Amino acid sequence: MTAGQKNAGIVRHLWMTASILLISAAAAAQAPAPKQGNAAPAATTPAAPPAAAQVPAEPSVTTASFGDWTLRCQRLDATKPGRVCEVALVLQAQGQQAPIAQIAIGRIASADPLRITAVMPVSVTFPSSVQIVIGEKDAKPLDLPWRRCIPTGCFADAAPGDDMLKQWRKASEAGRIQFKDAAGRDLALPLSTRGLDPALDALAKERL
Repeated sequence: MTAGQKNAGIVRHLWMTASILLISAAAAAQAPAPKQGNAAPAATTPAAPPAAAQVPAEPSVTTASFGDWTLRCQRLDATKPGRVCEVALVLQAQGQQAPIAQIAIGRIASADPLRITAVMPVSVTFPSSVQIVIGEKDAKPLDLPWRRCIPTGCFADAAPGDDMLKQWRKASEAGRIQFKDAAGRDLALPLSTRGLDPALDALAKERL
């Protein structure tokens, strides 16, 4: 394995880890806060050895490809039937293996509206936002405000709404995702729509 291949593999792993954080961070935000009170007295008897963990009958993570889009599902709690799913697209520069950016469409709970999250390079300008344009030339862009940054990327998200998603489903040409880099330059990356429509259909059929 060459040094370039090794570095590309490391970057890909980091970006996949970042995409899992889209689910994990939201789940952590919904977790109840710990109760405050007096500390419990120390146990006087030795703790029983932990029971062997049961292996779930179904896979904890599944993926399915639809053109350039991928349906990913992850079970957050092995003791519960529900799982979180999203459709995602990885953006890569021509001739490069390492991803530049990644977007995902999904929801945490069945009652939640679909949201689109963009994971962009850490070299961005603040204040600014990410914009996604799909459809006709005069299509209204979707503005995604920045939410947070971690060492592997910066996150922006928004709810596109049903009307905009219908417009995206019908698009026959590639869209674009726009942002400002750290130097203040306006950059645009092509956004493939190949497979988006069936991927969203498959997402809608997933039970949460």
